[in-house]
Amino acid sequence: MPDFEVEYEFSVDPELKDVVPCQGMRTDFLYDGDDPQIEGINMIWPELLDGNGDVILDKRILPASKGTATMWIGMHESRVSIHRNRIQLGTKGYWVFGSKVYAKVIVTKIIGLFENEE
Repeated sequence: MPDFEVEYEFSVDPELKDVVPCQGMRTDFLYDGDDPQIEGINMIWPELLDGNGDVILDKRILPASKGTATMWIGMHESRVSIHRNRIQLGTKGYWVFGSKVYAKVIVTKIIGLFENEE
């Protein structure tokens, strides 16, 4: 089960202009206000949803420039030690490739963050 849900809006750094968004992309997560050189980036990956809230299964379908996605924390240890303390409704962040911003996000729903044990 995903850990939480976000609303996203692509806001692509010019250096990433040729990166095409698709289901399965492995952007990382950066909390708003964090410095990627100090706090680092997080292995939290999006699963894009369509306008009906269903997972987009066809990787050839381009997602909307604004939409929703469920988020999956890649490392259980960080779920417990970091993200359970930081993720809440309204938390702002970014999808990033390295330190380059690909999308702005805001947490809109907590799903399995406090239930997922693996």
